[in-house]
Amino acid sequence: MSEDRPIVAPPPRRNADGTTTVTTLDAGDIRLVCPDWCIVEHGYLHPPAKVDIFHASNPVWALLSTPEQGDVSVGPVCLKQWPYSGRVDVFVMVEMDTEGYPVGPMGARRFARAFRHYADHIDAMADKLEAIRAGENQ
Repeated sequence: MSEDRPIVAPPPRRNADGTTTVTTLDAGDIRLVCPDWCIVEHGYLHPPAKVDIFHASNPVWALLSTPEQGDVSVGPVCLKQWPYSGRVDVFVMVEMDTEGYPVGPMGARRFARAFRHYADHIDAMADKLEAIRAGENQ
């Protein structure tokens, strides 16, 4: 292999028992048991460090269209966990963009409606997180 080619991680191995084996940089092969909400395939472009392995649920964005900016999205929000990071808690991950969108009254009202809907979704994710932390729905 030439020095200028990146190291490419091997694809994850699906095991007969439902687990997935991921090859890491620092800990060799790790066998993962994904929670039922995890949608991550655990295929990595480069072998990850063990602490960088994560579980995530389906991301959801607040989507809207404004007269001034056209289609706009805010988010996403999802459940996320880094099981080998030393903190095994599951979190609600809310990602925000730093971009601003100047809008008029109609656009502002559409943002408000989208945020109210998005807030309801974040509340539902918090309810699911409470259930997960209580040991339900694993």
